Amino acid sequence: MNDHIYQRLRERIDSYSVGFSATPSGIEINILQKTFSPEEAELYLHMDRKLERVEDIARRAGQDTEIVGNILAGMTKKGLTFPRTKAGVKYYAAAPFMHGFFEHHAVKGMDKELAKMYEDYKWGGFIPKTKALRTVPINVSLDSYKPVMPYDDVKKIIEGKERIGLLPCACAASMKVLESGCDNPFDVCIVFDYYAEYAIEEFGLGRWITREEALDVLKRSQEAGLVHQVGGDSRNVECICNCCSDCCGILRVFKMLPNPAKFAGSNYSSHLDADLCNFCEVCIDRCPMGAITAETDSVVINPERCIGCGLCTTICPTEAIALTMKPEDKIKPPPSPDRYTFMRSSLDYDKDVE
Repeated sequence: MNDHIYQRLRERIDSYSVGFSATPSGIEINILQKTFSPEEAELYLHMDRKLERVEDIARRAGQDTEIVGNILAGMTKKGLTFPRTKAGVKYYAAAPFMHGFFEHHAVKGMDKELAKMYEDYKWGGFIPKTKALRTVPINVSLDSYKPVMPYDDVKKIIEGKERIGLLPCACAASMKVLESGCDNPFDVCIVFDYYAEYAIEEFGLGRWITREEALDVLKRSQEAGLVHQVGGDSRNVECICNCCSDCCGILRVFKMLPNPAKFAGSNYSSHLDADLCNFCEVCIDRCPMGAITAETDSVVINPERCIGCGLCTTICPTEAIALTMKPEDKIKPPPSPDRYTFMRSSLDYDKDVE
């Protein structure tokens, strides 16, 4: 009976966000068994990605409202829901695998066994159904007349936000549990709107920050060589993740590919002026994708590996490297709401509780 519940649970989670695909080893079922009790698994099957009141979930599940409320409170402590409280009323939505209970487990504190399970799952057959984050450049000028696109300008994104939170990096937290992390800054994930509110107000994770503090996080992240990646659909940016290529699951996958530029979703690429290059090679170590290599008397940038993060441009002492906007037919605006499922929009969560 229990095995059947967890198979149904996997199938339901697989329909959300990036999915939760089955693997040959079945490690994903082990993760669910360690994470969900049978009664929590059963209740999750009666939940939705929309925020709903406890009584509505209880009615659908055919259970007592008080009992369901207690189960949901316990699930929330374990990071299995997206919660919200408005005017004293509790609302809950089902948390997908990513962005969802993996991040919650990592930031709230997971044990080494679960961290190892997640690592084995991500590298043992997990196939994401959709893209998660887009790489955007740091705040630098381009070597052309075209400005950075408004939806790619991380400073302008921050300047347009009211609710801004700062969280620890979930990927870095998971790697630290496995004792294979790095020494890069840890509290670097900037979240907005609902994603800041539920984490801080409901989970007690992270803290509210000002626009000035957020801009300082960007500066520190750039200095440390972290890559800016944003999440959200065309209506609203939900987060700016400052990602380490040694810890971030997305960047680690990109590095394994022969052509990361195709998958990063960036609208820019780096361009080298060989006449200005003094062959100091500092950009080689700076590049998170290994896109820059040394030749006889200069360096070479492989456009298929360059993800357009711009980190190389900030360390070049002769300004020999600059970002170039891709051709008009290659420019990618943020995805439309019907094509972006990784992070449900804060605008939709707000509507749920109107």
